[in-house]
Amino acid sequence: MTHGPSHHLSGRLPRWALAGVIAAALTLSGCTRGGDRSPEGRTVSTPVPEGDAFYDPPHPLPPGKPGTVIRQRPYAPPEAALTTPSHTVLVMYLSTGTDGKPVAASGLVTVPDGPAPAGGRPVAAVDHGTMGIGSACAPSRIPAFAGLQDSSPVGKLLARGFLVVQPDYIGLGVTGVRHPYLDGESAAHATLDIVRAARAIDPGSGPATLLYGGSQGGHAALWSAHHAAAYAPDVDLKGVVANAPAVGFEWMPALFAQQDAMATTYTGILLLLVNGAAAADPAVRPAELLTPAGLAAADRVWTLPCMAADPELPPASDILRPGADLGPLNTALKRSATGEVAITVPVLLPQGGNDVLSNLNQTLARELCDKGVNLEFAYYADQGHTIGDGPLDDAIAWMDARRLGTPMAPSCRF
Repeated sequence: MTHGPSHHLSGRLPRWALAGVIAAALTLSGCTRGGDRSPEGRTVSTPVPEGDAFYDPPHPLPPGKPGTVIRQRPYAPPEAALTTPSHTVLVMYLSTGTDGKPVAASGLVTVPDGPAPAGGRPVAAVDHGTMGIGSACAPSRIPAFAGLQDSSPVGKLLARGFLVVQPDYIGLGVTGVRHPYLDGESAAHATLDIVRAARAIDPGSGPATLLYGGSQGGHAALWSAHHAAAYAPDVDLKGVVANAPAVGFEWMPALFAQQDAMATTYTGILLLLVNGAAAADPAVRPAELLTPAGLAAADRVWTLPCMAADPELPPASDILRPGADLGPLNTALKRSATGEVAITVPVLLPQGGNDVLSNLNQTLARELCDKGVNLEFAYYADQGHTIGDGPLDDAIAWMDARRLGTPMAPSCRF
C-alpha cells in the first residue's frame, strides 16, 4: 500500500535503482560556455550560467514548443564510468506545467559517439525513482545517482546503440517550481519533452522511442505511455518497461483517516503525497488537511536533504486534521493512480518477489491486462524492489526487441 523507491521518511529514504541501493520495503562537473539555444535550436551568444546557476531558468522563458532546448552544457563528472564511447549533455528545455503553461525542466542526454545508423539512433528515456522533492533532488544534480555506469539501465541501453535521456521531472533540478510528486501528467510531459529536446542536441536521433522506469520512474514511464499519443504524436513510442511501479498510494489518506496501525510506517509518504498533490492541483490545500505539527513536517520536506530522514516527524495520529475534507486530495491521487493508465504500446512489468509491492503490482498487471493492455508480467521470486543484473538485462533485451519490431509472445502471461 505504498509506492516506489520512496519507502518512508520516518526511516531512510531509499536511493534510485541506478545507484544500486534501494530499501527493501518499498558537483556537477565543471561548467563550460555552451550557449543558450534559440527556439529553432541554434546556439546564441548568451553564456551558460556556471555551477548550480544553470538550473535558474531565464525570465521570461524563451518562446518555443515543448521540447525546445533553452540551454545546454557538457556533463562529465568524475562519477561517470561509461565505457561505451559517448558524451553526456546537461540540458534545460521547455515543457508543460501542471497549469498548462510553459515551464523549464532539466535532465541529461547521453549520445553514443560516431555516426548514427540508417534511420537514426533509437531513443530510450530512463525515468528515475524517488530521491526527494526539493529542487536539488534531481539525478543531474547528484552525479553519483545519474546512472552513468555500465551496470545501469543507461549504460546497458547505450551499449545497444540507444541515445539515452533522463528527465529530472518538473520541479526537480530547475529552481522556482515545486515538484508535483507522482502526478502522472507532469511526469509524462517532462519525459516526452526531453525526448524532443534530444533531437536538437543530436540530429542523428531517430523517431523510435522506448521508455524505462523503476518505482516512481515506473509510474512515470506508464503515464508517459498513456499521454504519448495525444501530447507527443511525433514521438514514435514502441514500448515501455515499468519495474515495480509506484502503486496503491491513492489509498494512503484513508489509511491515516482511519488511524490504521500501519499508518505510522508511511507518515513520510503521506507528506510527500500531500505536497505533490498540492503542487499539481490548487484545490489541494495542505493547511486545511494537516494538523499544525503535520503542516510543519510537510513544509520541512521541501528543504530536507535528498534521501534523508526527518527526525522530527509527528506520530501518525497527529498528521491529519480530524474531519478534514479529503475529497480534493483523493481526487488528485486517484487521477494519477497507476491503474488509471490506458496504453496502446507493449508493456513489460518486471517485479521482484521480495518486495512489499509484489502482490499489488501483480494485481495491477492483471487489471491492465483486463483493460486490453498488451502486457508481459515478469516475476523474479528472488529479487527485491530493484531488479538486479540478470533481470535488468532481460528488460533491456525486451526493449531492443521492441525497437527492432520483433513479434511479442502472447500478451498477459503470468
